[in-house]
Amino acid sequence: MKKGLIIVLILANLLMLGIGIVTIPPNLQLREGRVIPLTGSEQKYPDKPSTDKKTPPTVTESDSGKEKKETGVSLSTKERPDLEDFAWYIDDTTTVGILSDAKTIDNISPVTGSWKALIIYDPNNEYDMSAMEFLNISLDGSAESLALTLDWYHIFWANESKFFDETDMEDSIFTGKWENGGLWASGAGTIRIKNFYEQEGKQYALGSMDTPDGIPALVALVRP
Repeated sequence: MKKGLIIVLILANLLMLGIGIVTIPPNLQLREGRVIPLTGSEQKYPDKPSTDKKTPPTVTESDSGKEKKETGVSLSTKERPDLEDFAWYIDDTTTVGILSDAKTIDNISPVTGSWKALIIYDPNNEYDMSAMEFLNISLDGSAESLALTLDWYHIFWANESKFFDETDMEDSIFTGKWENGGLWASGAGTIRIKNFYEQEGKQYALGSMDTPDGIPALVALVRP
């Protein structure tokens, strides 16, 4: 069912094994400024991802009373994402759905601020456009008027088996509203995040993206 996604993941991991572990060059540090790009300068992946599953931790009854109340501000992160940050999503959530013991977040206040993000294009490999794009997404504003700022990082194209640097791309801005426990925001396409939830100090979100060229895409967020 997720044939394209699996193909992309396998190719990405094979590329990582070929490259090995390398450090992030100075020109890839966080910058100000970044549209969904289709090209860029070639970029090696910075870290070899772990092959172990990283499912969100289970919240037990004894743990729940000890949990700290986190806010969007305290969990907000501008740390750049990598494949390992989303092993929980690729290994589990895409096939079994949201874990039953997750705590649903149904209002905008706890989820404002910055997230690590992953966009998976053409997840079923129907258009020969399978890709994984890593970026940071910042959610700001109110339920009636919110904004998503997409700060591009890098993308892996399965048909080329290469990563491309996107740090010089301008940020993309999407605007919309919070409705029925989720959000929608439009810009160069439309992003819909229908599920926000948390487990033991981490927040997760799942959604989709309607791209301008009609290629379907999945969206996953995580922090801290």
